[in-house]
Amino acid sequence: MPSPTHDVGALAPAGLVSKVLFVSGDPRPGRNAFGAEAACIRLAVAASHMQLTEMASVGLAEICPALDAYGPTVLHIAAHSSFGGIHLTQENGDLCIPYEALCAQISRVRRPPRLAVLNFCGSTALAAETAAAVTTVISWPHAMDDGQARTFTRRLYRSLAARRSVADSFKDAKAELIGPHPDLLLPVLHGDATADVF
Repeated sequence: MPSPTHDVGALAPAGLVSKVLFVSGDPRPGRNAFGAEAACIRLAVAASHMQLTEMASVGLAEICPALDAYGPTVLHIAAHSSFGGIHLTQENGDLCIPYEALCAQISRVRRPPRLAVLNFCGSTALAAETAAAVTTVISWPHAMDDGQARTFTRRLYRSLAARRSVADSFKDAKAELIGPHPDLLLPVLHGDATADVF
């Protein structure tokens, strides 16, 4: 379950807090630095209306209960992806979970998040199905590296913390990527782009 000791951004007035749940998979298969990605969000939302809870090296069975217990507005998933699956943790080891199993966990929560950020390679394959349960989904249609994920994440959450719309925050984050990575295939927004998430 999410730990209150890892909650950040709790300085916002009561009743106005938008919760973000950051879950990361097993970092070993892709030698990923998911902690640095979480730190980008932590810094971006500090002292804002957003509150961050982090869960590292999660297993598939932890996702639905955490979403039900925490009730986040935003679900951010950082993981390594390969062969149509996402690398999560099971019994302290790596386990590649089919995208469909992850989507089933998200779809069966009592109150789905309004925004899902699928920050892993090829997550567009999962986005359409996720968008059936979640109002707005952000995905990557291709491979990307940790630096690109952090650049996008940092700008996305800075804009969201400044109370910009999801659509505008997404555009801000894409613009941040274009500078250092002009040939990069950019992330994609699915679902209701006009929805007011916060």
